[in-house]
Amino acid sequence: MVKRNFEWVSERVKLLLDPQASGRVVVLMGSTSDMAHCEKIKKACTSYGIPCTLRVTSAHKGPDETLRIKAEYEGDGIPTVFVAVAGRSNGLGPVMSGNTAYPVINCPPLTPDWGAQDVWSSLRMPSGLGCSTVLSPEAAAQFAAQIFGLTDHLVWCKLRASMLNTWVALKLADKRLQACSL
Repeated sequence: MVKRNFEWVSERVKLLLDPQASGRVVVLMGSTSDMAHCEKIKKACTSYGIPCTLRVTSAHKGPDETLRIKAEYEGDGIPTVFVAVAGRSNGLGPVMSGNTAYPVINCPPLTPDWGAQDVWSSLRMPSGLGCSTVLSPEAAAQFAAQIFGLTDHLVWCKLRASMLNTWVALKLADKRLQACSL
């Protein structure tokens, strides 16, 4: 009986420790000029244990290919969050949102010249579209992690650990500041 109980516990611990990708993030970028922005999203997804794939497609210049890529990820049964990285006139996020039931996050790369004007194409959506817009690449990955954290306990734990680390850092900074003020 004791041996059987230990075997049961051992099997359950393996389930906790074996990385089982219960979802993925697919970052769609309008062009390779957005690569540095997308790499930040991928790095942050990796820190949460979420597989992340980068693809290049344009909703304006190649809508058929964009929809083909979307179908490729919808057809395999793996829960997916799409992150649309497109500057200027962002059609990528809205086109994806209008054609999939999966979550879509706009994360436009803002540029010093037209970024303030370009962001409106990510913020103002036609009716019936439910994509969100997050400006920070790391925050876009965190939002995707929060979606997966609803059903994946390992992602949820990594999110909570990140929040705790932030809280501890704030407390330590405040303590140092108070020590200097005295």
